[in-house]
Amino acid sequence: MHKIRDGDLYRVVELFGRRFELRYGYYEEYERHSGEPVPIYPDFKKSPVYSEDGRPFVTQMQELCAHGESKFTDGCCVDCKHYSHGDDLIGICTNEKNMKGN
Repeated sequence: MHKIRDGDLYRVVELFGRRFELRYGYYEEYERHSGEPVPIYPDFKKSPVYSEDGRPFVTQMQELCAHGESKFTDGCCVDCKHYSHGDDLIGICTNEKNMKGN
């Protein structure tokens, strides 16, 4: 069986006119000593990316934004009524207040 290494390609996700290469890695330095690398998803809060029509990409596990609407007070984007599922754990936010330029 092939051992997964830091930097190996996990998969390529193409959504709404954008392409994301997801690679294996570690979110925290201490994780390097405790196990195998995991798929690393883009940090869209730190480095926003938008669809061709100006909607922001989000991950399911991203914390709700100021405009998020969820039945959970500590919900994630996947819990929000404005989350539109794409592929894997990546989707887009359909809230007009979060569109590029607003």
